[in-house]
Amino acid sequence: MKLVVFFAVFFLVTFCHSSHAEAFTQPTNASLVFGQIFGDIHDTECREYHKIKDSSLWCTFIKTTPNCQMDEGFVNYLKGAFCSFVPRLLPLISVLYALWLIFLFIGLGTTAEGFFCPSLEYIAHNLKLSQNIAGLTIVAFGNGSPDIFSAIAAFTNSNPTAAGVAVGALLGAATFVTTVVAGLVATTQTFTLAQRPFMRDMTFFIAAAFWAFYLIYTNEINIYSSVGFLGLYVFYVTIVIVGRYIHQRQREKLKKLLGDVAKIPEDSSDGINGSPSTSMDENTPLLVGASRNNNMKEDGGEWIDSKLRSGHHDEKHLHANEISVDSCCIEDDDHQSTLLIFLHGINPIPRDDWNEAKHIFKILLLCQAPWNFVCKITIPIILLNQHNNGWNRPLNSLSLLISPIFCVFATKGGSINIVGNFPLWSFMLVIGVVMSTICWLFTDNRTKPRFHWIFAYIGFIVAVVWTYTIANEIVNLLQTFGAILNVSNVIMGLTFLAWGNSIGDVVADVALARQGFPRMSLSACFGGPLFNLLIGICLPCTITIIKTGKPVQVAFTHLEAVLCAGLLTSLCLTFIVLPIRKFRMTPAYGCVLVVVYILFLTVAILAGLNVI
Repeated sequence: MKLVVFFAVFFLVTFCHSSHAEAFTQPTNASLVFGQIFGDIHDTECREYHKIKDSSLWCTFIKTTPNCQMDEGFVNYLKGAFCSFVPRLLPLISVLYALWLIFLFIGLGTTAEGFFCPSLEYIAHNLKLSQNIAGLTIVAFGNGSPDIFSAIAAFTNSNPTAAGVAVGALLGAATFVTTVVAGLVATTQTFTLAQRPFMRDMTFFIAAAFWAFYLIYTNEINIYSSVGFLGLYVFYVTIVIVGRYIHQRQREKLKKLLGDVAKIPEDSSDGINGSPSTSMDENTPLLVGASRNNNMKEDGGEWIDSKLRSGHHDEKHLHANEISVDSCCIEDDDHQSTLLIFLHGINPIPRDDWNEAKHIFKILLLCQAPWNFVCKITIPIILLNQHNNGWNRPLNSLSLLISPIFCVFATKGGSINIVGNFPLWSFMLVIGVVMSTICWLFTDNRTKPRFHWIFAYIGFIVAVVWTYTIANEIVNLLQTFGAILNVSNVIMGLTFLAWGNSIGDVVADVALARQGFPRMSLSACFGGPLFNLLIGICLPCTITIIKTGKPVQVAFTHLEAVLCAGLLTSLCLTFIVLPIRKFRMTPAYGCVLVVVYILFLTVAILAGLNVI
C-alpha cells in the first residue's frame, strides 16, 4: 500500500506540472497566408520553413505555425533563433544552443543521479521494501528516470510532433543499449549468462517491443493500451517474485536432503571463462541484476549492505553530495560553527574530487557545479550511507524554505490564485517559512531529528520537478535542432536524446564488466531498456490521456517501421543466437552487435531523410 501511495504522489506531481501549459492563440491572418503556401497549416511541420525563400518571413512562419509552438518549457528556442536575431546569425545561435543542450544533459544526469536517486534509496529503506521489490521498482525507476522524464516531457507537449521525440528516444535508446553497450560489454571478456533469467526476461522484452510496434502501427495509444503496459510490468514483477520464492523453497528442501555441509550452487551456469560466478543468482531478474551492488554474499546472493542504488552508478556521475556532507560530519563537528557547516554542505565541487580529477573531468566538475548548487539549496537530501544520513541543519533549513516556492514557479503556477485573490506562491512561501522555522528551532547541528525521514519524500517531489523541468527544455531544444537541420523529431530522439541519456550506461556498464562483473553489466543492458519501454509508454501516455481526454496519436511512417524493426531484430537475434552458443557471450559476438546497430542507424537516418 505504501508503494502504491508513493507512485500515486509521483503521478500527481507530474500531472500537475503538465497541466499548467499556456494555450497558444494563432494569428488568423498569418495562418491563412501560409495556409495558401503549405495547404493545411495544422499539418505543416516546423522544419518546412526551409521552403520559404525569403528569410524575412521565417519569423512570421514560426509564430503562426501550430507545430512550432513551445508552451511546455520556459524558453521558446525557435522564436529566439528566428525572431530575435538576423537569419545570417543562425549558425552562431545553433552553436550556442548546442552548448546549452550539453549543459542541460549534464544537469539532467546530475539531478537524477545525485538527488533523485538518493531520495528513492532512502524511501525504499523507509518503506522496508524487500531487495527484489526495491530492485524492480524503486531502483529501476531511479536508474531510468532521465529516459522516463524525457518521454513524459515529449508526450505531454502540446506540439503534436513532439511525441516523435519520445518514440525515437525510447526505441532508439533500447536498440543502442542492447546492441552497442551490450556489445562493448561482451568485448571485455568471454562469459556465460544465467540461462533461466535471460530467457524469461528476453521473452518479456520481445513481447513489449511487439506490443509497442502494434500500437505505433495503429497510430494511437488509448487508455487501455497505456494501462496495459503497466499491467505487463506488474505481471513481470509477479513472475519474478514467485519464481524466486519457488527457487528458494527448492534450495531449502535440497539443503535438508543433502545436509547443511553440502554446498548448493546458486547458478548452474558457468561463470567467467567456465569458473563459478557469484555475481548474479540464476533466478535473479535482469532488473535486479542491473541494480545490485558489487559486494555480494557468496552463498546467498544478497547485498552485504543496505544500499539499494546500483553499485556501478558512481561511475556515471560525480556525487558532490557525499563528500561535501562528509566534510561537515567529521568527528569534531561539535566545534564547527553553523556557518562552516553550511559552507561545507553547499560546496558544489568537493576538494578531493577536484584534486584527483584530470583536466577533462575538471571541466565536467565545473559544469556540474551550478546544478549541484541550485539543487542543494532547493532539494532537502538524505544520504542513506552517510554519517547522520547527511544531516546538515542550516542547509536543510534553507532548502525547506526555498523548495515550496520553487515548485510553484517551476510548474508555472505563479499566476494561480487561491481563496479569492490570494496567490498560490504566497501560500507556498508561508509553508516554506513554517517548515524552515520548525527545522531550525527544533533541531541541532550534531544529531538528525526524528522527522528527518520526511525530507526524503519532500526531496523526491522537488527532484521530480527539477528533472521534469530540465527534460522539457531538452525536448524543446531537440525540436529546434530538428527544424534547423531539417530532420524529423523522431531522428532527433533516436540520436541525440537516446545517446545523451545512454552515455552513462556505456561508461558504467563497460567499467563494471572490466572489474569482473560482465554478467551484471549485461543484465543492465536488457533490464534497463525493458523498464524504460514499459513505464516510458505507460506513464506519459496515461497522463496525456487523462489531461486531454483523447487517445495519444502517434504517426506511423517508414521511419517508425525501421525503428521497431531494428529493436526487434536485435532482440530476436540475441534471443536465438545465445542459446545456440550455449549462452556464451564472446568478443566476436559483441562486434556483431555493434555492426547491427551501425546498419540500423544508417537505414534509420536514410529513412528519416526520405532517401529510402
